Amino acid sequence: MKALQQKHSAQILPLIQLSMLALNIIGCTFVMMLFCVTSKTICLFNRASEFIASVHKLPINTVRNFALSELSCIFFALSFFIRHQVLNESRTAKHVTLLFDFVLNMALLQVTAFNYSGFMLWLLSSVIYYIQKKWKYPVLIAGTFLYLSCSFDLVSLYVPLYSVKDYIRFYQPSAQHLLFFIYYALTALNLVAFFLICIQVMRLQENQIEKINSLNKSLSRANEELKKMADIKEKMGETKERNRLAMEIHDTIGHSLTGISVGVDACIAILEKNPETAKKQLQVISSVAKSGIADIRRSVSTLQTDAAAASTLDENIRTMLEKTEKATGVTILYNCSEEFSLEGDEENTVFRIVQESVTNAIRHGAATQIRIDIHKDGEDIKIHIHDNGRGCENFSYGFGTSHMKERASLLHGTIDFKSGDGFTVDATIPIRQEGRND
Repeated sequence: MKALQQKHSAQILPLIQLSMLALNIIGCTFVMMLFCVTSKTICLFNRASEFIASVHKLPINTVRNFALSELSCIFFALSFFIRHQVLNESRTAKHVTLLFDFVLNMALLQVTAFNYSGFMLWLLSSVIYYIQKKWKYPVLIAGTFLYLSCSFDLVSLYVPLYSVKDYIRFYQPSAQHLLFFIYYALTALNLVAFFLICIQVMRLQENQIEKINSLNKSLSRANEELKKMADIKEKMGETKERNRLAMEIHDTIGHSLTGISVGVDACIAILEKNPETAKKQLQVISSVAKSGIADIRRSVSTLQTDAAAASTLDENIRTMLEKTEKATGVTILYNCSEEFSLEGDEENTVFRIVQESVTNAIRHGAATQIRIDIHKDGEDIKIHIHDNGRGCENFSYGFGTSHMKERASLLHGTIDFKSGDGFTVDATIPIRQEGRND
């Protein structure tokens, strides 16, 4: 509703301005034509001496004054057209046209001998509409003071002027009544148009203020929503980071402890019969423990686990599997047919899937042999891991397998677990192409 009112006010305001301009042109033409026609009538009826005796001053050249006033009206119309149509987007240019109107007004007042000052109201209405708020009121006050100062009755107290009312009084009473009616009606209509413009401008400003207040309220609500979303995002980030660290620590500790546990069991079994072999095995277990501690420190420090900057994914997997074989005695057959150019999160996911699968096969499946195959299939990396352990009749996701699935899904990959003649893990990880969003 408010938007429709604002649109209506914006549409009707130029029409009122145009109507006021037309009224001023008619009013000025009426006054100056009255001087010309009356002067000719006086000369025609040889009543010059009588008329001269009844007035204080006469115009020098009424025809020239009429022509100059009509030229001024044309300039006022051109200034309005240029301001409203041509310079609609240039505020500075509009101010220049208003200054031109002011100079033209002062010249017209001289030509009409202050008998017509309606264009001063026209200028004031343009000031109200076009001038910015910080300058509007000072200029409006100055313009109002100037309009009152340019009143014929005030100026004639100090300067002898010829009066349009004296010219009207030359005619018979019936003609006088008609001419005075036209004169005052044009003046009154000009005032009405001025006040209508003021009202429409006030409505526009009121609607703009309401619109700004509404936008401020909307922005405040949006800011509140953004703050809430930021808080939620921050909490989600914290939760995601905790989960990531939990997965990293689970993978590193679980893998290391599994190797240590199996290795210690083997040492216990051979300690009495072959102490020297048990000692060597304990040294391997010690190396695995130290490596696990280093992995944990890197995880907590949020650095890339197990892989140094100069190491490849294949090297990191082989190093981890060799340590596991030495610590547990489990045979691990690893096959990787080619090198992959992967980003850090992709390498980490592949590494953790292999590490967790090996850990689960040894810890839960009691496997003695594990086979790992990694190869590229189109734009995907395929991971196939099978062990000869006891499998799982009723498989359910635990902490490790859940995190393996989560890691794969974060990269838009899939992972499947199958139990039967051991345990099988099949994972597919898409290789992120250049320019593809994560």
